[in-house]
Amino acid sequence: MNGAVTSYANVLLTLAKTSADVTDAQTTFQNCPQLTDALSNPTIPEAEKFAVIDRIFPASLRTFLKVVCQNGQIDSILDIFSEYQALERQQRHCAHAVLEYVTPLTEAQLAAMKKMICAKTGEPEVQLELKQNPALLGGFVLHIGDDEYDRSMRASIRNMRKSLIRR
Repeated sequence: MNGAVTSYANVLLTLAKTSADVTDAQTTFQNCPQLTDALSNPTIPEAEKFAVIDRIFPASLRTFLKVVCQNGQIDSILDIFSEYQALERQQRHCAHAVLEYVTPLTEAQLAAMKKMICAKTGEPEVQLELKQNPALLGGFVLHIGDDEYDRSMRASIRNMRKSLIRR
């Protein structure tokens, strides 16, 4: 991350009343890329941009978003939100992991997965992001930071193919 993104994320961390507001704002920007385009468009008057921010976002984020907009950094807002979430998790001693799966896991499987992630990271809590991915064919792929644990059928087939080619 560049320094400006980290700086804004740190400011947001001190300002944000709830991380739910940040998550909602992030979802809004992700679902409506035209919003970022409009807020970064130099031909649209600042007053109109601020009116849009006031209509869409909660009061706890309005001033922050206006400053980001004024400083020409609104194009980096998704990076700022991601960095904010990483800093917020770090503050709570919470690990982050992404689990790609084909078939949804049971509660018992999810609990076991979270326990394993806590053991690997040494953190007492884990935020597990779930993503369905039918291309895996079966099994799962777990991403914890830079580590990847691929226990998918796709990986098994690929490894089998490699071993057959070597023979």
